[in-house]
Amino acid sequence: MSKPSDAPEYIEAKNDLRKKVREIRRRSPADDPVKRAEAALQILSTHFDDWMLDEVKTMFATRDAWAAADYREGEEKRAFHRAVHDIKGQSTTLGFPLATRVAGSLCALLERITERALTPVDLVNQHVDAIRAIVRERAKDEQNRVGSALTQTLLDVTEAYIARHGHIDEEDDGVIIRDL
Repeated sequence: MSKPSDAPEYIEAKNDLRKKVREIRRRSPADDPVKRAEAALQILSTHFDDWMLDEVKTMFATRDAWAAADYREGEEKRAFHRAVHDIKGQSTTLGFPLATRVAGSLCALLERITERALTPVDLVNQHVDAIRAIVRERAKDEQNRVGSALTQTLLDVTEAYIARHGHIDEEDDGVIIRDL
C-alpha cells in the first residue's frame, strides 16, 4: 500500500482546446469594434420608439386585466408589475429616461403597498397614463419641461403615499424614489 501524498495530482487534458478555437484577426488596423457596435446601435435605434409603444401596449393590457380582477393579488397583478418593471429597465436604453423614472415610482408603489384596500388605483392609473403620454409626446428627458414636471409631481405624491401607507422592509433605510 502506498501512502497518500500531499503532492497535487495533475490530469493531462485529452483534447487540446487551442485546436477548437480560432483567432479572429481584425480586417485592418482601422477596424474598430466599438465603432462597429455604435453603428449597429444607431441602426437599431430607429426601432426604439416602436419598441416603447409595444411595451406601453403590454402595460395597458396587463393593467386592464388586473383591473378586471378587481386589483386583487395574483397573476394579473404580477403580470402588470412585470410589464412596468420591463419599462423601468428598458426605457433609458430606448431613449426615454423620464419613463424609467415614472415606471420606477410605479414599481415602488406596487411593491410597498401590500394591502389591497390601500391600493391607490387612481395613482396607479396616473402613472400608466404618464408613461403613455411621455412616449406619445416623446418627452424623453429633463429638457421637456412638462414631462419633467409631471414626473416630479408623480414621484412626490407617490413617495408621500408610500411613507403614509406602505410596507418598508426592515433592511431598507426608507423609501427613496427620487434616485430611480
